Amino acid sequence: MSIRKAAKLYDISPMTITNWKKDISIKPPNRSPRKIADEALKQDIIDYPDAYYYERAARLGCIKSGIERAMKRLGYTRKKKP
Repeated sequence: MSIRKAAKLYDISPMTITNWKKDISIKPPNRSPRKIADEALKQDIIDYPDAYYYERAARLGCIKSGIERAMKRLGYTRKKKP
């Protein structure tokens, strides 16, 4: 059914129906569960303290940005040069 027909049928504004269709609160979250186990990442940081994100990602079977987010979530920062 078109928006105009629905608006006439329910006697409401077509813009209201358009806004309802755009409302993201009724849609389920589009997020997959975390793949990186916290304990596995902590152990990897202990075992390889100077590793790059892409190296950790290869060992843990995920992508580099996932490692970045997981390390930030756990409170670890990137290594800094003194």
